Amino acid sequence: MMPPTTGGSIHGQLRRRDDQMLYLMIKPDPAAAAAMDRLRLDYNLARKYQRFHVTLVPFGDIRLISPENLELIRCALASLQAEPFEVALNRIKGNALVGNKMQALRDFQRILVGRLDAFGVQRPDYDFNPHASLTYDEWQPRNIPVSPIAWRAERLLLINSIHGKGHDLIESWTLEPRQGSLF
Repeated sequence: MMPPTTGGSIHGQLRRRDDQMLYLMIKPDPAAAAAMDRLRLDYNLARKYQRFHVTLVPFGDIRLISPENLELIRCALASLQAEPFEVALNRIKGNALVGNKMQALRDFQRILVGRLDAFGVQRPDYDFNPHASLTYDEWQPRNIPVSPIAWRAERLLLINSIHGKGHDLIESWTLEPRQGSLF
């Protein structure tokens, strides 16, 4: 993450001290988040950042998104039919935790983008590279295998990420299994 000054860019927009960026994301469950925090301790990574997540789609500064586009986002996501899926991350690469078996996550993100496109949602171009940032300190070249940290993604979150303050939940959608229980 760039320092909070003007002049940088994030997803093609100028970075400001008062960023309020809108994202679709998933977050790990509390046990997986605690395991991520333990990794930071084990590898001496800064622990000031506490909002572990995987960004699926960025939309840009929420203050620049039209009410019509925000409503299209909500409608597209309300109509999304998707099942929960497993996420497993097993390597520290640079400042992030990544996985080598990410097909379910990649498939979900592709379906999500397709749904947004079908509804005509305006969004910036984004090269999806699934990861959970462990620190936003200066990037370090790391490639360290670790025990897998896994969780079941069961909710899709629409988040306003306010620079220096945290994540405000705008709305969420539960991912529902399509098949009922046999027992």
